[in-house]
Amino acid sequence: MTETYTLLTVCTGNICRSPAMDRLLAHVFASQDDVAVRSAGTHAHVGDDMEVQVKDRLAEYGADTADFVAEQLAPEMIRSSDLVLTATRGHVRDILTDVPESAEKVFTLREFARLLESLDGVALTQALTSAETTPEKLAALVPLVAAQRDHAPSPTASDDVVDPYMMPDEVFDESFAQVRGPIEALRDTLQR
Repeated sequence: MTETYTLLTVCTGNICRSPAMDRLLAHVFASQDDVAVRSAGTHAHVGDDMEVQVKDRLAEYGADTADFVAEQLAPEMIRSSDLVLTATRGHVRDILTDVPESAEKVFTLREFARLLESLDGVALTQALTSAETTPEKLAALVPLVAAQRDHAPSPTASDDVVDPYMMPDEVFDESFAQVRGPIEALRDTLQR
């Protein structure tokens, strides 16, 4: 881990789901100078802003929506990140095809939250109390969550965030809720 803990969020176009994850995580860690968040897409709409429906939901939540520019995912982004959270299992597969050595730090967002919730309370408390800073807490959590994969059900469609691109507002609502819930759960865990 570097001095700054880097979170990378990934979806397909980098204009809906990963910007929502990016900006909600940045909002959660706004007071942490030692946590950096960025996002990218496996088939990014390079140079575009996030979709207005995502921007509206983020603004309503209180998260920053300014100066977003979609970026294409590159292997170096994965290698230089401490934790990679994706929208779907397909994105995880794409990343592991290109950067197989990153398996221990790549999860779908919803899978990460599910595995985090299933951790033994004693182990979780020990990991969090032995860490002083947010980066140290995150660094302690990731191997625990990765190890939990051996004891939990395999990822299913319920670990994916629905793609709202070019869909009605209700789908944007559903997608945003699927992003918001796991991020709030992570925030709450770190504040224990």
